[in-house]
Amino acid sequence: MSERSEQEILDYLERAEVASVGTSNMGRPRQRMMHFAVDDTFQVYVSSMKGDPKVIQWANIPETAMLIHQGQTFMEMEECEIIGRAAVVRSAEEREKALGLLKDRSPIVGSFVEQDAVDRLEFIKIVPKTVKYRYVPEILQGEKPTIFEFDTDEKAEDRSGLLSRARTWKEAVRPLSLTASLVPVLVGGAAAFGLAGIFSWPLFILTLLAAVMVQSGTNMINDYYDAERDAENTGGIRPFTGGSRMIQLGLISKADMGFFGILLTFAAAVIGIYLSAAAGWGILPLIAYGLIAGFFYTNKKGRFSFINSFPGAAEFFIATTYGTAMTLGTYYVQTGTYSWSVFLLSIPVAALVTNVLLINQFPDAASDEEQDKATLVVRLGRKGAKNVLIALFLFSAAMIVLLPFLTELPITILAALLSLPFMFQAVRYSQRYYDSGSTDMIPGNAHTAIHHLLTGLLLAVALIMLEAEIWITVLLFAAAAVFVLWVWRYIERQRKVMTGFKQAFAK
Repeated sequence: MSERSEQEILDYLERAEVASVGTSNMGRPRQRMMHFAVDDTFQVYVSSMKGDPKVIQWANIPETAMLIHQGQTFMEMEECEIIGRAAVVRSAEEREKALGLLKDRSPIVGSFVEQDAVDRLEFIKIVPKTVKYRYVPEILQGEKPTIFEFDTDEKAEDRSGLLSRARTWKEAVRPLSLTASLVPVLVGGAAAFGLAGIFSWPLFILTLLAAVMVQSGTNMINDYYDAERDAENTGGIRPFTGGSRMIQLGLISKADMGFFGILLTFAAAVIGIYLSAAAGWGILPLIAYGLIAGFFYTNKKGRFSFINSFPGAAEFFIATTYGTAMTLGTYYVQTGTYSWSVFLLSIPVAALVTNVLLINQFPDAASDEEQDKATLVVRLGRKGAKNVLIALFLFSAAMIVLLPFLTELPITILAALLSLPFMFQAVRYSQRYYDSGSTDMIPGNAHTAIHHLLTGLLLAVALIMLEAEIWITVLLFAAAAVFVLWVWRYIERQRKVMTGFKQAFAK
């Protein structure tokens, strides 16, 4: 009897306890033994904790192979191979179905049910394309295995694959971090409009595009250099860890990450050259400064990098690039001149982006020290770095208060102080949890990032309102609030996943 019915194979799968589950790591297989359950249509359900790298891999590379093997001796061996595509279960109804199937088959799921902590679990459904059953004595006699093929929507799979790759590359550029380049360009453009009455949309869009490209390229190049170092980082966690971890998760190859990082940086340089020709060659030093700062921010172990040169060098170069250079550069592209007032305006922007960089070093501090990556937190210690963080917060607020009295900047820029509640919260969390675990600092990281973003947006709106009609000003305030809310919700989603992951391990 070589041909088995569907029910016979389902009965076999019901008797089995675990399966070897294989996923793809950029063409390299990864396997894990997992408890599973199967319904009467051969859809397989497995479970893992939220935040598990395996779940992240499935969300981006869904192709999955399973092997279920039983038999005490060679002549008793039988196995079932299932090849299909995985998807994270989202609907509450299907989560209940998966839970019902797995709670008595998986000790892990059963334990979480007893703890009333099922919300910390992720359920994954594997939809089969092929199910193949083999029984060794029959195979040795030349009989064919039992094979069931299932119809699939190839167009939907192709769309899903494209969306997955797009999500992967989105994470590689670290979208949350791009506010570092967005803020100074907005402030510089607003200063040109409000103070000089000059503004060109094409030049502004090109400037913003170049700034985002150079930061995205820098992020990718840093991931390329830090691939081995960050692989050892088990303490730092997203969304506030130092890198995207797309290489370590096997979602992007190291070569691709480095190539596209260099490509984006080169494209930004080309745009910079065009802007120099259009606005004046006086901006070239700032462009060169930014490219050098980004390219040598970090490097392979044993090679020159600003991080390992002298204390504060990397932080200084990043602050002056994503604070002073981009703000002044944007203003210059619009007006063809530099301004002492805009230079002073860029200083609080530089201080706040330094704090975003600095507070994000805390989760990675232990791993960075082990890997000889001498960030400011590693050099000064957590307490010393925390004190620098608070000092920069106070300095930026004081600078904003003084600017209308030191420069031609209007008193309206004091509207930027509306972001102070976020600063107070960031200081509170940093003061309390600077020496605690990574997840404890997450609210401090979030409030620091939001404070930097909101301060920059308020400075820009305060400058624009000098020349704009009142309804435009109101609209811009509303748009700034909506954007900040969107960023906040993004951070909150990431925070809940990471906090749940920590709590799951604490039980």
